[in-house]
Amino acid sequence: MAKEPEDTEEVKPKSSKFWILIIAALGLIVIGDLAFRGFNQFTKNRSTAVSASGQAEVKGKAPDPAAKAKKADVKSTLVLDPFLVNLADKEEIRFVKATFHLGLEEVSNDVSKNPVDVALMRDTIISLLSSKTSAQILSPEGKNKLREEIRDRINEVAPKVKVQEVFIVEFIVQL
Repeated sequence: MAKEPEDTEEVKPKSSKFWILIIAALGLIVIGDLAFRGFNQFTKNRSTAVSASGQAEVKGKAPDPAAKAKKADVKSTLVLDPFLVNLADKEEIRFVKATFHLGLEEVSNDVSKNPVDVALMRDTIISLLSSKTSAQILSPEGKNKLREEIRDRINEVAPKVKVQEVFIVEFIVQL
C-alpha cells in the first residue's frame, strides 16, 4: 500500500489588510450617505419655516407689507369647486385644473348659499380661463394677472360679494 503524498503546502491565512480596506470603504460610504442626508435636511429646514398662519415664509426675507395688508382685509373665504377647463392653445388641446378660494372683504354666509351668485362666479372664471393659453398662465406673473382678472370680473358681476383676494390652492396645466 502506497501512501499518497500529503500536501506540504501550508494554507496561507487571508490578508487582514484586505478586510481592513473593505471595512474602511463601507464605513466611508455610510458616513457619506449620512452626511448627504443631514445636509439636505438642514438646508430644507433652513430655507422655509411655517408661520403661525400656516403659510410658508422664507427665512431672512422681510414679509411684504402690501401682502400683509391684503390678508388683513380678508375676513372670510369662499371655497369654489375645482375647475377643469380647456385652454385656448391652438397648436394642441390643453386643459387646466384649478381650485380657487375667494378672500372676501366681509364675513358672509349668504354668498355660498345663493346658487345664482356661485353659478355666475363660476361662469365668469370658466370664461376667463378658457380664453387663456398655457403660456399666459404658467408663469408667476401670469398667475398674478389671472388673480387680478378673476377678482375684478367677479366684483363686476357680483358686487355684493366684494372679493379682496383670489387664492390659488390647486393649479395643474396639462402640457
